[in-house]
Amino acid sequence: MGKWRTESCEQCGSDFYVREDWERPPRYCKPCREERAAKWYDKSCRHCGGTLRVCVEWDRIPDYHKECAWTEKPCEICGQGIRIHRGWDNPPRRHKECRESVAPKTASCAQCGHLFTISTGTQLRCKENGWGLPTRCPECKHDALLIKGAVGALRDTFRVPLETMIEKRGVFFTDKVAVVRNALNGDILAEVTMDKEGCFSTKRVAVATDARSGDEIARTREGCQGTFVSRRVAETYSSETGDQTHTTKMVEQGMLIRKRFAKTDPVNDVGGSIISRIVKRGWLFRKKVVETDRH
Repeated sequence: MGKWRTESCEQCGSDFYVREDWERPPRYCKPCREERAAKWYDKSCRHCGGTLRVCVEWDRIPDYHKECAWTEKPCEICGQGIRIHRGWDNPPRRHKECRESVAPKTASCAQCGHLFTISTGTQLRCKENGWGLPTRCPECKHDALLIKGAVGALRDTFRVPLETMIEKRGVFFTDKVAVVRNALNGDILAEVTMDKEGCFSTKRVAVATDARSGDEIARTREGCQGTFVSRRVAETYSSETGDQTHTTKMVEQGMLIRKRFAKTDPVNDVGGSIISRIVKRGWLFRKKVVETDRH
């Protein structure tokens, strides 16, 4: 029969008896054991629903078992797993090295030469859809419809198929000019440049000028169509009369492969629609050319 011995309580220091043959003798006296037991309670793990034993004195009460707390989710960029804690309010969505690979980038606009920033979100959308990164700044992208509208209207002025290329001019090559040529013989017929109108609220406008005489032919401004759903269009006005002559909008066609092009319609409905499409020319140094002709 085992003998009894005296032990000192680790909490209050008072003596209490334990048997010598106990494999795991208590470290606290009975009152301290009861006090400590009252501080513990059970709660459910938020992941598996099993019992989780916690103490009220803990600074941070866990919501998960240790084996349930951590999980993996795919990185939004590379698709590989990221180790995350279920209790994090804002778990990472991308690896650190992946985030750095799509950090905002500075690029030079292919048309005007000005620097612009390609955001992380834009880079991710391009990667997801298999697109190349933008080569034009937001302003040049915004100007594209106005320029196509101006060129589309010029098809009725010169009555020949047109080809248009953007050229950089100026001391620092930051001035863009749309050079409009006769598609049949390559003669330069007109130039389209961007300008601003208005005093307090300035707006971008595309100005078409006759290449030979230097006379202004027309101005193309931004407009909108639609009562309930507004749609951005380009409206061309004759510089001689001030009357609107054409309206241009972007349209898409095709079932499997969607193709976008600019469709210019005369306001008097005479002659039918004029289509402006972007094509690439050349072998080593491919250039974008806008082809404009009757539909």
